[in-house]
Amino acid sequence: MNVQDKFQLVVYDGDFHLPSLDVECLKSILYTTIAAVPVQVRVLNSVKQCAFHSAPSFVHKNLQFRTFNDAVLYLRTLNYNLDSKLTAKQSSECLAITNLVLSKLKPVLEFCYWLDQRNCEEFTNIWFMKALPFPFNFVHTRRFRERALDLIETLHPTETNLDCIKEHLQMTATDCLSHLSTRLGSSDYFYGSSPTSLDVVVYSYVAPLMKIPFPSNEFAGVLSMWPNLTSFVKRIDAAYFPNLPRGSKYLKLEEKPKTSDDEVSYVAILILTVSATSLALGFAFSRGFITSKFLR
Repeated sequence: MNVQDKFQLVVYDGDFHLPSLDVECLKSILYTTIAAVPVQVRVLNSVKQCAFHSAPSFVHKNLQFRTFNDAVLYLRTLNYNLDSKLTAKQSSECLAITNLVLSKLKPVLEFCYWLDQRNCEEFTNIWFMKALPFPFNFVHTRRFRERALDLIETLHPTETNLDCIKEHLQMTATDCLSHLSTRLGSSDYFYGSSPTSLDVVVYSYVAPLMKIPFPSNEFAGVLSMWPNLTSFVKRIDAAYFPNLPRGSKYLKLEEKPKTSDDEVSYVAILILTVSATSLALGFAFSRGFITSKFLR
């Protein structure tokens, strides 16, 4: 194969045992890996790369595809088709479940990455600022946040309370994950013994929720309700990403996990309780309801 004929895939970098922290890039990497496309993966980490490419970008000859769906359609014309063995009925079901995942889990990921204030300030923004070169780190992170905000505002045009939106997203994610778990059952993959495009999509939205150490991530706790989905992610890791490092390239994370919001609430309640009890005893003692003799 000539140099001009080589397949190239430009992606955002990976971390935390993920080949990319961007979902669209993750889908592109996994699809080309499973389909055995002889592709050269290039990380978007230089000024030159950022100036001439977006991520994901699939390049072949003089063609460039800037979305996962466009790249897959092109790869199918070259016989790199993960769904070639599906029946017409299975193909229809595959499309329906894929649309379900995109409509229910994509907003969850966008919210976790960019709209949860704690996650964005303490994790996501810092990670991408370090992973991308200046000034593109500022440009890309701003675009990510705007894209996430546009999506959530489209889905919830009259709601401004992020806590209410988060609660609704958690409910819809629970329904979606429950459906996926039931459909997967005890099988290795959704359609037989080898992955299809549906497995690529499900992995790419579930794995980040499972692996990325967001400071605030109630969705990871929801995911633990379905161990077959957890096993599904680990199965794909073992088969296609066995040698990825589990540590972080860009962030130094504390060994001890940060205190959760619930734990903070319990501590606050304890402090308030002790303070209120002390005030009540002091008031009772000053008014003579409790004497020093009684205390002894």
